[in-house]
Amino acid sequence: MRRHPALLVLLGLVAGLLLGGSAVAVAAPKDTCDKLFTKSSTSKLKAYLDCREDRQDAALARIEARLAAMPTTGAESPTTSPKPSASPTSTSKPSPSSSPTTNPPKPAGFPDASSTGVPAGTTLKAYSGPSTITADGTVIDGKKITSCLVVKADDVTIKNSLISSSCFFNVLADDGGRRLLLSDVEIDGRNNAGSDSAVAGGGYTCLRCDVHGTIDGFKAGTDVTIKDSWIHDLAMTDDSHNDGIQSLGTTSLKVQHNTIVLGDGATSAVMLSTGSADAMRNVSIDGNLLGGGAFTVYGGYQAGTDAKSKVSGIAITDNRFSTRIHPKSGAFGPLTSTDSPVSVSGNTWYDGPNAGASVG
Repeated sequence: MRRHPALLVLLGLVAGLLLGGSAVAVAAPKDTCDKLFTKSSTSKLKAYLDCREDRQDAALARIEARLAAMPTTGAESPTTSPKPSASPTSTSKPSPSSSPTTNPPKPAGFPDASSTGVPAGTTLKAYSGPSTITADGTVIDGKKITSCLVVKADDVTIKNSLISSSCFFNVLADDGGRRLLLSDVEIDGRNNAGSDSAVAGGGYTCLRCDVHGTIDGFKAGTDVTIKDSWIHDLAMTDDSHNDGIQSLGTTSLKVQHNTIVLGDGATSAVMLSTGSADAMRNVSIDGNLLGGGAFTVYGGYQAGTDAKSKVSGIAITDNRFSTRIHPKSGAFGPLTSTDSPVSVSGNTWYDGPNAGASVG
């Protein structure tokens, strides 16, 4: 997926200066892109994402032109830290002790290497089944999978397995399938700069998943649950803007009790992008440990930018925001695009000088 070096800083900083709020790009009044995200083949979804990137190019060009015309005030732009080097290609999980010693330990219960991915002691055997799964009720258990999977069947289960592949999508929950379950699975995207996400589509649940090495963690359509999972060490490049979870439209999404703390250079831990969506409804972002990004969470509605008629039932509750990557959790703050009817409550700082205090 094509990415743009200036997008993170310009759309985060300049949109705040010029537009008075969110860093989310404004969709064109007449959206010519295919918006059927949850009913897409791989090729159709690639074309859709490319179309959205073309709109972002145009929005960025307009912002850059306005920035060039602004008088110089002498104010300095926030400096950005160098991006971390690409994560090693090994599928082994980093030890929790490898975190900087200045950070407090994660509280018991938040997902990490010890509680996600393939259970310790599991013996993996090479997967020799089809890359496109069409048989309802298929169960894949205890396998090492090195191909890209497309799931077109109902009630497929992938568990206790490692998916290690350089794919645009490591797993695509295609239009033909419902109720895909991934549990106790590690997905390693091998730091593929040409990837999009570990899992994409709709109608899937990911439990205790360890996701790393892809550009985005998840593309979440309708009927998606991501729970008790760990999203980390994404494939950041000089021109990537990574999201832990990104939704381009949904009528049912649950993001519950995950750890999503992304390194410097990411765009967000959770991105609800309403501008080109048919709807952004019935979304729960609850009880997660979150950090990093321009803003850590993009909540799906900015007054004056997004269509209010598309938005309902979005709740961002009881999350803990980490200052490990940025003092404000995100480079510009923890939350944006959270105007009513988005509901925000019970969120607190996990660490830093305001640990335990409410996040406004």
